[in-house]
Amino acid sequence: MTKHFILACLLMAALCLPSRASFVLSSGGKARCVIVQSTNATQPEIYAAKDLTQILEQITDAKFSLLSTHATGKQLCIIVGPGPAASSLFPEIDFTKFGPEEFVMRIKGRHLLLAGGRPRGTMYAVNRFLQEQCGVRWWTPWTTNIPHQANLRIGKLDVHIKPVFEYRGPYWFSGFEPAWKAHNCVNNESHEIPKELGGSITYKGYCHTFYPLVPPAKYFATHSEWYCLVNGQRTHDNAQLCLTNPKLRDFMVERVKEWLRESPDASIISVTQNDCDGHCECPDCKALDDAEGSHSGTMLSFANYIAEKIEPEFPNVAVDTFAYQYTRKPPKTLKARHNVIVRLCSIECNFRQPLDHPVNAAFLSDLEQWSKISSRLYIWDYVTDFSHYIYPHPNWFVLGPNIRTFQKYGVKGVFEEGAYASHGAEMAELRAWVLAQLMWNPGLDDRALIQEFLNGYYGKAAAKPIRQYLELLHQNSKDYFLACYMRKDPPYLRFDTLAPAEKLWQEAEKLAATDSEKLQRIRIAHLPLRCAWLSCWPALRREAWEKNQAWPLSESRKAVADEWREVANGQPGKDWTVVRTMNEHGQSVDDFLKGVADDIPDTNGPPPPKRLLKAKPPADLEGIDPKKCIDLQENLAGLYKPGKYAEIRPDTAASDLRTVWLPPNHQEWAFRLSGTSLPAKAKNGKWKVYAVIRVEKRSNAAPETPAFGVGVFNNKSRSYPAEMKVKIGDASEAYHSYLLGTVELNSDCDIWVAPPGNKEIKALYVDRIYLVPAS
Repeated sequence: MTKHFILACLLMAALCLPSRASFVLSSGGKARCVIVQSTNATQPEIYAAKDLTQILEQITDAKFSLLSTHATGKQLCIIVGPGPAASSLFPEIDFTKFGPEEFVMRIKGRHLLLAGGRPRGTMYAVNRFLQEQCGVRWWTPWTTNIPHQANLRIGKLDVHIKPVFEYRGPYWFSGFEPAWKAHNCVNNESHEIPKELGGSITYKGYCHTFYPLVPPAKYFATHSEWYCLVNGQRTHDNAQLCLTNPKLRDFMVERVKEWLRESPDASIISVTQNDCDGHCECPDCKALDDAEGSHSGTMLSFANYIAEKIEPEFPNVAVDTFAYQYTRKPPKTLKARHNVIVRLCSIECNFRQPLDHPVNAAFLSDLEQWSKISSRLYIWDYVTDFSHYIYPHPNWFVLGPNIRTFQKYGVKGVFEEGAYASHGAEMAELRAWVLAQLMWNPGLDDRALIQEFLNGYYGKAAAKPIRQYLELLHQNSKDYFLACYMRKDPPYLRFDTLAPAEKLWQEAEKLAATDSEKLQRIRIAHLPLRCAWLSCWPALRREAWEKNQAWPLSESRKAVADEWREVANGQPGKDWTVVRTMNEHGQSVDDFLKGVADDIPDTNGPPPPKRLLKAKPPADLEGIDPKKCIDLQENLAGLYKPGKYAEIRPDTAASDLRTVWLPPNHQEWAFRLSGTSLPAKAKNGKWKVYAVIRVEKRSNAAPETPAFGVGVFNNKSRSYPAEMKVKIGDASEAYHSYLLGTVELNSDCDIWVAPPGNKEIKALYVDRIYLVPAS
């Protein structure tokens, strides 16, 4: 026996024997352990063992043996699932007491145990082991990160996990695929997970089930008293049920039993209000709701009654009901039965801020109170803009805080409703994955998860500008009420934000140019920003030239729309690249592009001349010292109904080549320069206030007809320190400086201009307000 042979044997023995610090799975591309599957394994446990074997082989390039019995006491073994081997080697663990998703990951001597309760515990043990110990990431159904390590060893491991939330549902189209859900420990009922993958929590019905259970078409004619009394009339139009009616209650009990007999696998049945108000105003319902201080009084009383009556036949089924809109406020005295699930909905909240932020104080108060009276409180949260799936929606950095708030108040289930109709929704893949991780472990760092996803899905180089984009929109939406249906004028859709955002996405595309797969992902993720450009094109064009900023896209909206369509149409054989639906109402890509795919007159071709930053003083004001005067250009003014009642336009006759156009068909103060925007210098001493205006007259205009009004209004005293009305005969078609008066200005003084509200002029143009010292 040679010296080299002995050394080789010793080395091999060292590799095969576990040290106190590690469990060796492979070395040098060779398997150093076997995988043992229980002889009485369930379908999910069989799947988990095979999945573990295949993925370890992909990681290490080693060939692992999958055995059905424990071969030898000397060999390193991974024990998958409860069974004889697990019980003999780990007698301290009593799997009969484990919940359906509870599991352990434990190394003891030569054995690594990955096992848990049934049906999903063992599968989750394997999936979390592969993710947390081996670095596997199931980003999306079409993208998995499997690291390559010829030498794979695990340090000390002793983990016993029971999920924080019994129900976990990130409801995003990109997260519907059953294997992705199983790998990421998602268990909600939508797009049901097959039993061989562990199955999912099964609802019978899901939401807004009052009328499916008691169809008006079938019962209203003969039992109108079962339906709501609204304004003195029984109705089923945009209404609910009469929840105190005894016969309806007993009928509902039988209907619920019928549904459950049809679906023996269901563990939850939905008995939930319709998606409207229309609560019952009959004396009995009103009395109960008044006593409880909320319409949740009748709702919870009704759910409790149903739950009590079905329990003998269906002891393992819970009745699910809503705390939604008019029933969101908890009742004063009622409590939910142990077999009632209350789903509290956050639809009214500001999703730019965490749900524990003061702006959401009413919701947080309801959450706190419901947590005290409901042992199984679920949350229905909203994490997209349902009116604009493919638009920026900067709620990324509240996902983690909100999940932790739910945990704090003992919530048992979380449903995060996102864009569920199509691929292509804004940051859909990121939200689905991050939410899945947080629902499993709320203690994870949500911002670190976001960064990890960006690095893994888009590539580390491109991840940097994309993360900067997220931070940019987060910062620029700071004081905006971000609803789940977009409100008017989001500040993050203005040119000052969209222009740098566009440059960041263009940079990301350049950094991924050599990787076609990642480039395609980035181009799809870029679509929401481009959607905003296309939708807001005219206003953004005006804002760009008004601010003397370079336009970051093609000058042709049609060219941008054509490129958008090309990306949205996707690539053959890759369904995840195809965008089909733009919003909850089903708007198609073609319908969206019909409104934005054409070039717009006056917004294409050469841009207007740049604004002059140092305008000359008014030519008709002689003997003034410009250095002592204050030039308040039109861009400082607030415009009422911009684009309709007022609009900034290019004008070569104006002092800075810009003017505010006011149509004559109204009398609103559509040009209003707020006193709060006046420079400090203007608030010292008295000033002669001039409005520099020109009037485009009609040829037959009567000279005595009003041309415009202009004045100074003190918001505090509700008085007019200066005001004048100019007639057409006294108005100039060239810019003229009209003296309003001599005024001592302050922050309460607004300077306004209004058109005449008649058709005697074509338009009014306001160049600027010019202040000259009174002495």
